Amino acid sequence: ALCREPGDIRCNNAMGLLLMRKGQFANAETFLQKAIETQIERSPNPYDGEPYYNLGWCLDMQGKKDEAYKAFFKATWNAAWQDSGYYELARIDAGKGLWEDALNRIDRSLIRNLHNQKARQLKASILRKLDRKEEALALIEESLKIDKFNMGCRFEKYLLTNNPADLDELKTIMRG
Repeated sequence: ALCREPGDIRCNNAMGLLLMRKGQFANAETFLQKAIETQIERSPNPYDGEPYYNLGWCLDMQGKKDEAYKAFFKATWNAAWQDSGYYELARIDAGKGLWEDALNRIDRSLIRNLHNQKARQLKASILRKLDRKEEALALIEESLKIDKFNMGCRFEKYLLTNNPADLDELKTIMRG
């Protein structure tokens, strides 16, 4: 065993992350599962959502979307991982075309971190898919006041308006 103590949550989580960075997702999954097993020995609800979030990420990278969804959802039990966990849940829901569910999840993510620009862009995309153009454009304008370099929101704006000036502005900021 690479970890000194077989039940060391932090070590198993760290080893899982290291293996993920190396693209060894199946091996990483084993370490992340061990970190979770140790964590929930005495309580089914985690006190730290990080191993669950990392497991969700690992499963997602392997194309195991349903299993990843469960892990991300469990990560949201911990306040520190709610914005990230709900963002990933919304992303998976959006990928399945479950737009109302995706909107619910992304709103929960933004409650925890209103300035998450990736979440703002995803919400704009979801609103566009739900044909809620005015809401999407208002969110985009608000987002661009916070971060004028949010290229995802700028592209969403172009998709919503179909205005060549919006596309030209995006290209200018990106320097071609």
